[in-house]
Amino acid sequence: MADNTMPQPLPSIEDVKEFGPEDVACVEEIRDVLRRHGALQRFGITLLHRHFDLASNEVLVESVDVEHRVISQVPRKASSARAGIETSWRLDMFTELQHCETICEVDCDYDGVAYHSKDHVNADTAP
Repeated sequence: MADNTMPQPLPSIEDVKEFGPEDVACVEEIRDVLRRHGALQRFGITLLHRHFDLASNEVLVESVDVEHRVISQVPRKASSARAGIETSWRLDMFTELQHCETICEVDCDYDGVAYHSKDHVNADTAP
């Protein structure tokens, strides 16, 4: 059972164990839960890992260059990453909605640089 403490650091991509036959039953159960809740087209799973450390007040912010088909993720202070939609959460911490790790930005400005991802997400539905 998860607890109320901060989650442990994610394993480095070099150290993470790849998906294998021993993971199939777990993923099938997750799929069954999503199906029961009508959420198969809304949520999925991802292999948790890190390429570098994030500070406790940071999240990864995803931006998209639709024309060149490039997705980038950069760390930003969570307090400045509000112009987006939360897209990934860690579930190893028991809180009301766990711990957000990734935000897909809509329209925002960081350090004088404008980012626009209207083609990636619907700005009308962003918080």
